[in-house]
Amino acid sequence: MENLWQEYLRTLSKELGDELAREFVASLHKRSNGCVEAATEFFFQLGQLWSPLMQHWGSWAQSRGRGTMALILRDAKPLGALPMAKEWKKLYLNRLTCGIGDELSGESARQHPLLKKYLSQYDCAEYFTFVDSGCYGTVVLELHKLGVRFQPLFFFSKNPNIAGFLNEIGVSEKKGEILNDALECGFPHLCLRPTELVESNGKIRVVLHPSDPLSVRFGKAAMRGVRSAPASNASAISIAEALLSLSEKAHYEFTGILAHSSPEWSKKKEFLASWPRDLCWV
Repeated sequence: MENLWQEYLRTLSKELGDELAREFVASLHKRSNGCVEAATEFFFQLGQLWSPLMQHWGSWAQSRGRGTMALILRDAKPLGALPMAKEWKKLYLNRLTCGIGDELSGESARQHPLLKKYLSQYDCAEYFTFVDSGCYGTVVLELHKLGVRFQPLFFFSKNPNIAGFLNEIGVSEKKGEILNDALECGFPHLCLRPTELVESNGKIRVVLHPSDPLSVRFGKAAMRGVRSAPASNASAISIAEALLSLSEKAHYEFTGILAHSSPEWSKKKEFLASWPRDLCWV
């Protein structure tokens, strides 16, 4: 059983960095007394807590979106549990398939030669809305360099050129970082970050490999929580503040929300300073 927890820790470290992942997993292990069933129930409840904010984020994106709506997996997957996103395209895009190295995991990559053809297959080569968690826009920039034209909408944005849901409802940058990272660990990924695209009979498909067993189990539970949560009339900012109050408690016990954010990207300043000023959205 301990091996399962170690696998889960290794997976989460690639998303949050070693220190934050250790804090989160140790806190969860302590709260659940190492019981997987108890930990699974925590993630179900976490999905219910997040659900009203997901509803607000989805409505915001839908109201701002133009053309085809494309939900970017894996990070924005909680929106996929919402009825409004049923007809949205589901695309697997990430830094690695776009040829961008990942600082936290240490993974390097080359842009996949089938990338643009994959987007075209889903009518997402131009005039579509790219809905993702955020936050700098490295993938956004690489796709625009390829000649792909679209409008990005983020859950949280650290790029002043890209609209962010949390930013627009009044969440501060520091608190937005925490919520964005908490979204990452609150909805564990069912598959590893995909890097392979293959073509067969003229169709492009993404090759998916399952994540570790606990990530799969916890991730499914969190999504069930989103689907089963009752409707809420609370405002988006009040829901965000309620989640952030759990961040304060996370210094002492597991709440499912992080006590602090992951390390800031070392190339943030250079990247934002070099952002093309003539880049505009369709």
